[in-house]
Amino acid sequence: MDISHVVEDCLNVVGIDPGECGLGVYDCGNVSGIHEAGVYVFFDDDAVYYVGEADDVARRLIEEHCSAHIGGSEGVARFLVNYLDEVCSRRSEWIELNPVDREEYIKGILKGKMRELRIYIAICSGLKDEKKNGKRIKNKLRSRLEKCIREKLKPALNPL
Repeated sequence: MDISHVVEDCLNVVGIDPGECGLGVYDCGNVSGIHEAGVYVFFDDDAVYYVGEADDVARRLIEEHCSAHIGGSEGVARFLVNYLDEVCSRRSEWIELNPVDREEYIKGILKGKMRELRIYIAICSGLKDEKKNGKRIKNKLRSRLEKCIREKLKPALNPL
């Protein structure tokens, strides 16, 4: 199924005009300017892996996913489990390292894998969180949009 059509369909489902959104395909190397609210889909030619959402897409992708910040997000943990066979097959390369260096080595493997993936991103002003009395209120439309996309794309690393 075409990711762009699914995202546009889901935007319509939640009541957002796709024409009012920025839609495009990126990778870990070119997301730094997208400091807006939206949803994102990690994919390659073979599969859709993960669907996520954030009030600041660039921050989430750069600081957590693309940097393989283990423990920074559930998504990175899911990618780690997905690539565990490769990490284990390279055991001889990291087994003698101390725990901190092991983590850095494994993060290097994950970063390489993440950089091979493409990221479909939809940013829309209607998906921004609100602030009330100094507290952030998560945007419910963004959560609904993420759920709709997950249900239609059935990403390998997201539960329904």
